[in-house]
Amino acid sequence: MFEMINPPTRHNPSGYTHGVIVPEGKRMMFISGQLSGNVHGVLESDDLVNQFSSCLDNVLKVVEAAGGGAKNIAKMKVFITDFPEYHRRKTEIAVAWHARFGEGFPSMTIIDVKQLFDSKGKVEIEAVAFVN
Repeated sequence: MFEMINPPTRHNPSGYTHGVIVPEGKRMMFISGQLSGNVHGVLESDDLVNQFSSCLDNVLKVVEAAGGGAKNIAKMKVFITDFPEYHRRKTEIAVAWHARFGEGFPSMTIIDVKQLFDSKGKVEIEAVAFVN
């Protein structure tokens, strides 16, 4: 769907794409930061990987409500409260990612933050998608 741009003059990205070109005629959708909360907004796990997985699921639910899916997401910002734990658990996080997104990666930024809106949150993900 998107044209992924990873020029040879930049390093080979791992877990993201340097640039994304959106085909003409798609509608832009902004997905607010999604915590790992359930349908009632309650965070059910304190585990970073579980929260990351649930955040991805919640982002996808919003995109799916507009008729899209994982392949419609062009940009993500991931906010993490414990960067050292994120680095230690990258392999587990990658498994969660691939289960939902396969081998595709949007343009992505990961940001270390002090705290999220819900103080129990360890991860929050916002996204930009393009749907029909």
